[in-house]
Amino acid sequence: MGAIVAMVFPKICVGCGKIGKYLCQKCGLKIEVLGADYKSKKIEGRIGLFKYNGAIKELIKLIKFDLVSDAKTEIGEMIVNQLKENYPNILEYWQKNDFVIIPVPLHWRRKNWRGFNQAEIIADEVGKTINLDINSKLIVRHKNTKKQVTSNKMERIVNIKNAFKIVGKIPKNIIIFDDVWTTGNTIKNIIKIIPKNRKIWVLTMASGN
Repeated sequence: MGAIVAMVFPKICVGCGKIGKYLCQKCGLKIEVLGADYKSKKIEGRIGLFKYNGAIKELIKLIKFDLVSDAKTEIGEMIVNQLKENYPNILEYWQKNDFVIIPVPLHWRRKNWRGFNQAEIIADEVGKTINLDINSKLIVRHKNTKKQVTSNKMERIVNIKNAFKIVGKIPKNIIIFDDVWTTGNTIKNIIKIIPKNRKIWVLTMASGN
């Protein structure tokens, strides 16, 4: 069955159109790798793995807006490979201290329409590979906000304010995960509601700044 599906709906590289993978090896070598940010006093660090442009932007669009959920496997592999290659000490620190990955939640209406939460299914791929627990039931998005991508800077700030609510006990050590960091308003609003005395990291596949 898998072979038949692959023939009818082949994976096509978002960078060059080559059949076989959603991001071929040649295009993968062209993507811009970013570094970690330790400037914030509220969190231990933030890692945005890739620059949000070109093939990475198209890959995120593929899963987020074109609803190609099976791209999660390749995206998960890319994230894990980058963590192992460029952040081995941080990865080991997360593993030794039992950090729990909390994916940024979608409002239930949007999740039902899309069929999945892209942050959640990517986090699942990453977590099972690097042996970190995932918990998507601790924080909910109780405000059905306008899509951030279609909003200007001021609208994004207003949209996301008070959009999240804690519904479970937050672990001592957490990694807030999302597909992309643009202005950071979404994740910043989650951080605001996290109880004190928590060690917080932010991990995103891509970053716009």
